[in-house]
Amino acid sequence: MRLRHIKIKYGLVLFLGWALILGTAAFTLRCTDSNVIVFAITGLMLVWLALSVAALFSHFFRAWRRVSAVPNKTAYIAWLSIESAFALVAVAGIVWFLVTRS
Repeated sequence: MRLRHIKIKYGLVLFLGWALILGTAAFTLRCTDSNVIVFAITGLMLVWLALSVAALFSHFFRAWRRVSAVPNKTAYIAWLSIESAFALVAVAGIVWFLVTRS
């Protein structure tokens, strides 16, 4: 019996993790005044944010290392620059949303 190698799609895992954390926060925080739950969910969000940033860094690091191997370098660099800028703006927006009080 041969085991198959399963490739994990980190983008999907990160998205579903954020959906789970934010959904849990939406349902539990509106009906409780417990600081323990608030701190637990906040800690979980910070850990997941760190994992998201690490996954994004790994993705873009590998993508920028592939520049020399692609046939159309100009288009690849342009697209990767736009993708990197949007990712930085998204992470900064999430951090700003978590830090500022509304």
